[in-house]
Amino acid sequence: MKGKRVDITMIEAGLNRFLADDRNLVLGFAKEPDGVSHRIFKKELSRFSLLNPYFGINGAFFLRRIFSKGQRLLLFLRPCEIRASVELIKLTQIEREGIIAVSVDCFGALSSKDSSNGFPDDHQGIADALRSSEKVRTACKTCKERRGVVGNGGIRFGRDGTLWAVSYDDKGDEFCDLFPGDHEELPAVMLVGEGTKAEPFSSDMTEFSKDFSKCIMCMNCRDMCPVCYCIDCVFNGSDYLPRGDALLNKIFRGGTTSLPSGKELFHLIRMFHVSQTCVGCGACEEACPQGIPLTRYFKGISERLQGMFSYTSGRSVEEPIPYLTFLEDELNDAAD
Repeated sequence: MKGKRVDITMIEAGLNRFLADDRNLVLGFAKEPDGVSHRIFKKELSRFSLLNPYFGINGAFFLRRIFSKGQRLLLFLRPCEIRASVELIKLTQIEREGIIAVSVDCFGALSSKDSSNGFPDDHQGIADALRSSEKVRTACKTCKERRGVVGNGGIRFGRDGTLWAVSYDDKGDEFCDLFPGDHEELPAVMLVGEGTKAEPFSSDMTEFSKDFSKCIMCMNCRDMCPVCYCIDCVFNGSDYLPRGDALLNKIFRGGTTSLPSGKELFHLIRMFHVSQTCVGCGACEEACPQGIPLTRYFKGISERLQGMFSYTSGRSVEEPIPYLTFLEDELNDAAD
């Protein structure tokens, strides 16, 4: 694998060259007085940050239903965010031609609920701080792909301290062309290697009921999930979550009911809905005000189901989502 040796100054200069075209935008991270947040850059970069050690929201959330013709958007995000954007392209929620997706090697992240200004600015300092932290998010601890190897291009970190811009297709070539220099062989050992495998799903329904008993049906998990995109969600109506007269009629027919009603049904249907497109980013758990360990269930179920189809969400735009395809006898070898 070859790439171009770059540094932060070169990256900022290259992105500014991209932004010189009025049709172009960059979605990445920016340093703020109280930390780091997502930002869409229109003209020149301002307080650009290559990494964000805190996770608050999956950046692909901002991309749903982008169909602008002639506009070009360069994504400069974590691998889980790029993977979510790939799934949204396959679900026709993003215009593929207008996106250049660049994944940046990720060292994990802390919850935005634990945010402070205690992290250094350089990537090695961030990597060391996260490696020694006990507060790294569950979704990050079990991430199977932290490397910047998804999307059209990537930014990789060599263990020797070097930064590399790498291309994976024609759009990646366009990205690498933003930087001067020749392509060289990447270092043999990178700072971010193969991700760890997620722990096997082991929670039983007793734990499920206990964990979700705290749910207040705010639906933040649904609203902040990058791949849960339906405008006409079934839970916006009264069929599954009756209210008013419909709720009273249900009570008179079936007897007493706990409130809010339908909690387990809501989460089970959502698990089914996103099981093949979930990228395990943990945005749902981050959005939950009740501290429910949603990653344990959503990521556990999705990885088990995706494994049945030898599918990895967000791995490639060319890889069809299993529930959108039909193959005879495709589950003959699947484990029970």
